[in-house]
Amino acid sequence: MLDIVTKLVNKLHSTKDAMIITIGNTKGGVGKSTIACNLAVTAACHGKKSLLIDADVQGSSLTFRASRERDDIQALAVTTPTLHKDLNRFSGLDLIIIDSGGRDNAVFRSAIMASDALIIPCLPSQVDFWAASDVIEILKEARVYKDITAYFLLNQLIPHTNLAKDAREAIKDFDPEVKLLATVLHNRVAYKNSFGQGQGVIEWPDAKASDEIKSLYQELFI
Repeated sequence: MLDIVTKLVNKLHSTKDAMIITIGNTKGGVGKSTIACNLAVTAACHGKKSLLIDADVQGSSLTFRASRERDDIQALAVTTPTLHKDLNRFSGLDLIIIDSGGRDNAVFRSAIMASDALIIPCLPSQVDFWAASDVIEILKEARVYKDITAYFLLNQLIPHTNLAKDAREAIKDFDPEVKLLATVLHNRVAYKNSFGQGQGVIEWPDAKASDEIKSLYQELFI
């Protein structure tokens, strides 16, 4: 029975053209929407046809899209636990980015099942590390059915501190199959201000924040 399910999932997965990447963590407040929207903007600036899926009932990504003057990003709200099936009907896209809600529920698990890659944003705190452990367990269950590349992304670090080093040491042994990204995102006001204006930080006058997102995009996609 397991083999049949695996073949079915792989068949569904092979019918779509776009790469699907989920920004997910069962803990709220880790910057999922900010990361998802900034990646969507950066992809659009690279000429990629992107779809931003808001799978969180709070609707932060949809609010970002509504505030954005440029019509270079498509956005939809999908808060039903059928993402891993529904996204296969989309064609003509290069990238689908899912902004998942900060809780363990059927929608969150469906978002992971839909993914080619999962980014787990993590703040430099023990509580966040515990939440990351929960995500890894869900990821392991999904990996029974399909291959999913996964990454930890350290986010909202305070510049000029040793937190990045300490956080790397704390998280590096969580799971050898979940890579820790070299890029680190710092706690910069540009992320909040640009988000409120419907812009990515690469469109904002903050070179350091812009360089961080460009580095993240390059590490993931280039």
